[in-house]
Amino acid sequence: MNKPRYEKFILLIEGVQKSIKKLKYNEAPSLGIKSVHIFWLLHLKESQKGLTAAELASASMVDRSLVSREIEALIKGGYVSLEDEGRHYTLTDSGAALADAIKAKMSEVQSSVGDGISPEELAIFYRVLEKLHGNFATLTEKKRRKSTDK
Repeated sequence: MNKPRYEKFILLIEGVQKSIKKLKYNEAPSLGIKSVHIFWLLHLKESQKGLTAAELASASMVDRSLVSREIEALIKGGYVSLEDEGRHYTLTDSGAALADAIKAKMSEVQSSVGDGISPEELAIFYRVLEKLHGNFATLTEKKRRKSTDK
């Protein structure tokens, strides 16, 4: 029996998400960090001037309160420092080295899961995924507004 398209879509997306979470969760301890820190380090690596807690939260799609609670471990670990009178987080040299190690591991994973997929197919996939993400964000925002208007 064929599953309806929406069911197949949800199962596939959730399956990919669970696999990514497991990879992050299993890999993070070997790096001396928590899985939640991975994307923060990568975002900070890309930033020229550092990022605020709100910017880190937005970039990694988590609540600002999570950043506020968890960033201290990266500071204590010597990976992140607080600059600009406590407004921007920046990477230390060891944080930059850790971000590079994370990028290398992510590149290995990306290469492995991309087996059998052409660059053209991947380009189309990412365009479609970005469009779906935007459409879902728009829909959820409309629903949120509608529920608060009641």
